Parts: sequence; structure tokens; C-alpha cells
Amino acid sequence: MLLSNLGNYADLVSPTEIGESELKWTKEYGSAFRAKLTFGRDMLFMSDPKAMQYVLNTSGYNYPKTADFRVSMELVTGPGLAWAEGAQHSRQRKLMNPAFSFSALRGFVPLFRNTARRVGRIVIKEDHLTGESSAVMNIMPWLSRITLDAIGEAGFGYKFHALEKGNGSKLAREYCDLMTDAFLDRTETSIVFESLIGYFPSWFIHLAFKLPSQRLKRLRNYMITARSVAQEIVDEQTALYLSGKEGTKDVLSILVKANLSEDPKTKLSTDEVLSQMTTIFLAGHDSTSLTISWLLYQLSRNIEYQNLMRNEIKATREKAAERGDTELTIGDMDSMQYMLVAMKETLRFHPILSGLMREAAKDDVIPLSIPQRTKLGTTVTSIPVSKGQIVVTCIIAYNRLPEVWGPDADEWRPERFLQDITRTQKTNVGVIGNISTFSSGLRSCIGWRFAVLEMQAIMIELVENFEFSMPENVEVVAVFAGSGTPM
Repeated sequence: MLLSNLGNYADLVSPTEIGESELKWTKEYGSAFRAKLTFGRDMLFMSDPKAMQYVLNTSGYNYPKTADFRVSMELVTGPGLAWAEGAQHSRQRKLMNPAFSFSALRGFVPLFRNTARRVGRIVIKEDHLTGESSAVMNIMPWLSRITLDAIGEAGFGYKFHALEKGNGSKLAREYCDLMTDAFLDRTETSIVFESLIGYFPSWFIHLAFKLPSQRLKRLRNYMITARSVAQEIVDEQTALYLSGKEGTKDVLSILVKANLSEDPKTKLSTDEVLSQMTTIFLAGHDSTSLTISWLLYQLSRNIEYQNLMRNEIKATREKAAERGDTELTIGDMDSMQYMLVAMKETLRFHPILSGLMREAAKDDVIPLSIPQRTKLGTTVTSIPVSKGQIVVTCIIAYNRLPEVWGPDADEWRPERFLQDITRTQKTNVGVIGNISTFSSGLRSCIGWRFAVLEMQAIMIELVENFEFSMPENVEVVAVFAGSGTPM
């Protein structure tokens, strides 16, 4: 009986491979179709470019996150940017935008570079690599530690020491396998409950969160540790600020100033500050490490392209040396076109989230750029929706649409971006390369520039110093998408 109440929802949250259902349904039914949530609730799936742009960009806050998602985010991160809606979100985002501006991020590149070099030295030492020697290793845990150290130091002046033996600090250890332990292999009862938590009163949800299940205990321990560390960092930075010392120039300094402000328009409560920190801790490292992992996986299967990138790095180093620079500038990094298009193609082909669930705040009509045929055989170019309608903007299906990316949309082919295909596309979605992976509009990922710069710096160090190839008899399956959360 319980299984019959799950509808298509179980296929979405417990797939064999991430995005398999959305991609299958889109190929079968088109870029706009309806499916069922638990207990027969209707959800509208869309990967149509104009529909995605309308919901994410044009309509802004008219399509807020669903109540069940917001409750989940409040439990896992607190009332931060990923949870906030409407005026709350606008205020929080406005206060945090300066910390993620391009000019603010330029100074973080040396930190990213040095962190990547540290892991290179550790790998060489632990695996005794010399000259042409090689070793089989799982690169993903190392990448997670790199990005965790980077977000800690660049964003908050905090050292996770994740690259050290024992996986570093207590909070760094809490992140090990957190998302897998907490969200993989959920029971049918858990899936049903999670899909309905938006309908229960807050006191009941917080009481249920204390149930003695191993999964909930894992999340509780993480949140206790994360907020404790965040409070320690805030207290230290606040003391520096009040004593007249400058302190760090990063995300934390902006949060502390907002916390101490007397102006309600620029003030963040202590709870909001801690929530921003736990959100950025989690989403800021996990999503980037997963994307780099997928890029290295693709390069391992495309050795010729990997060599193109390596030669490009060498040539760029030589140009920098000719002008007397020992390190690459952001301009140098941006000039590496093979590197940039490989990153874009990986973001397209392997998005961290398969889709975003929204809810119509009012009756509306969503336009389509790709006409759809109904069961009755008629053709429609728009879809009317009623207030409360669940709308899923399907990131992975949009990123694989042949109408947008061509007949080879299901192939990893970086060269497509060298053709500047965005010029021929009438409807653009996303913040980079017409890719929806970082979402789009008011709720696009606030840290996307941070992530791109971090990936560039880390990839340069890794590809320049190591050759990557796939070991024999290894099967790769994307069973979980990670924690990336557009904000």
C-alpha cells in the first residue's frame, strides 16, 4: 500500500544512477510533461529553455521553493540563504553578494593553488611516486579535502586541516561520507515522510528530527559540530572587529559586520550568520569536488584531450615566464580555452543537482519554446498552472536537450563550446555557457565564480603534475548528486 502512494517520487530520490528517470522521461514524453508525487500530487517537469528561463529568471520569487524542501534545509543548515524566500532572501543575498564578487575572489587564487600543491606533495609522498611510476587511487576523497580546506581558509579564515593525517579537524571528519550516510538508501516510509514534512507544524518536525534513527543521528551530530565551529569562528572574528583590528577580508568579515549592524536592512541575526556559514561549508566544497572528480574521470577516458590541456598549461607558463612572472594570473587562466571548455562541458554533462523543485505562488501561464503535443493530439506552446502547482526545472534534462546542444548532447565533447554555440541560441539559461547547473536568475548559485576559479587553479596544478587514466575493470555509476544548492 505504501509503495503505491510514492508515485514517481521514489524514482527521483532513489535512482540507480542520478538523473536516469528524468532523462528517460524527457526522451519519451518531451521537454514538458506531468508526473506524480506521493499520494497522487501532480508535478510539472520542464526542461524547455523558455520555460526554464521564465520560472528561474523572469518570474523570480513567483516560484518559491516548496515547503518540504525549505523545512529540510532549515533542519540541515538553518535559516540561511538556501532556505530564505522573498524579502528575506533578497536581504540576505544583497548583504552577501560583495563577498562573492569577482574582485573579492581574485585574492583567493594563490590559496587555491597552494592547497592543490599540498595534495600533490602528499600523494607523491604516500604513494612513493617518482618519475614514471604510477599508483591506483581514489581521487575523490582527496578532492573533497582540497575544496574543504579552500572554502575554510578563503571564506572564513578557518583551517580544517582536512589534508592532514586523520582527516583533520572534527568538523572535517563529520563531512566524510555525510551525504551518502544521510540520504542514500532511504526507506519508503522515510521518502513519504520527507515529501510531506512541509504540511506538518514546526514543533512536530523538530520533534521527529530527534528520533533515534542512525540517519537522523548522523545529521544531528553534523549540525551540532558545524554550528559549534561556526560560533567559535564568529566569536573570534567579532572580538577582532570590536578591538579595532581589521581581521580577515572574506565572507566571514561581511557576516560579522552585518551581525553587528543596527540597521534592520543590513543586519543579520546570529542564527542567520551561523546558517550562512554551515550552508557554505557544506555546499561550497562538496559540489566543487564532485565536478572536478567528473572532469578527471572524463580526461582519463580522453587521453588526447588531457594532453591538449597539459600542453596548453605548459605554453601559458612559458608566456608568463617571458614577461617575468613566476605564477599565473587570472588572465592567464582565462586564456586556457581547452581548460575552460572542458570545465563547461563537465558542468553541463554532470550537473550536481538533477533538478530544482518549485511551487507556483499564483495562477500563471508558462511559455514554451519547443511545442508539445498533448494526449489529444493538439499542439501547445504554453502551459497554464494553478497556484500551488509543483514545478520541477529539470537541470540534467535541459543540459542534455538535443534542441539546445545538438544531436550529440549525450556525449561529453568539450569542443562544442569552442564553436560558441550560445550565439545561435535564442533563449539563454544559467550564469555561464548557457548551462543550468548553477541555476539561473535571483536564486542562481551565489558562489559560482568562486567555484570556477577554484576549479581552474586546482585543475592546472593536477593536470600539470600528474597523468590520469582509468584502471581496468572499473565501473563508474553516479548514484548520488551531492549537496550543491543554488542560493
